[in-house]
Amino acid sequence: MISLLGGSLSGLAVLLIIIVQGVVGYFLFKVPLERALGGLTLTFLMIGVAYYIRIKPSIKVNRLIYVTLGACGTFLITLFGSAFIIWATGCPPPTIYLGPYVSFIMFLIAPWIIGAYIGDWIGKRRKYRIPLSLEE
Repeated sequence: MISLLGGSLSGLAVLLIIIVQGVVGYFLFKVPLERALGGLTLTFLMIGVAYYIRIKPSIKVNRLIYVTLGACGTFLITLFGSAFIIWATGCPPPTIYLGPYVSFIMFLIAPWIIGAYIGDWIGKRRKYRIPLSLEE
């Protein structure tokens, strides 16, 4: 019973600290009200998502997480990798020799699709278990 009470008190302390940070940001640092409230809302939303992922995991949500992380990761690697290669080699942008449509498909559409498949493949191999989740 004591550990349960201690856990709820620490959770309450975290919530109070987050709210105090929003209030301090608004009054002392002159952060606009909509930005302070938006930051608080986004913080509480992410705490809820983290709770759902860690405490109440499900196969569907875990699969969505694997697919999303695979797609976003592949897109970012392609975007920044191609930008770095173009910058480092001094080559012209690919739109000059490939055209705008092929470049658009290659750099802005294909990475999302390929990354989603890669994320799903990794998720299947791990049986859609997320590290550090408290599932049995």
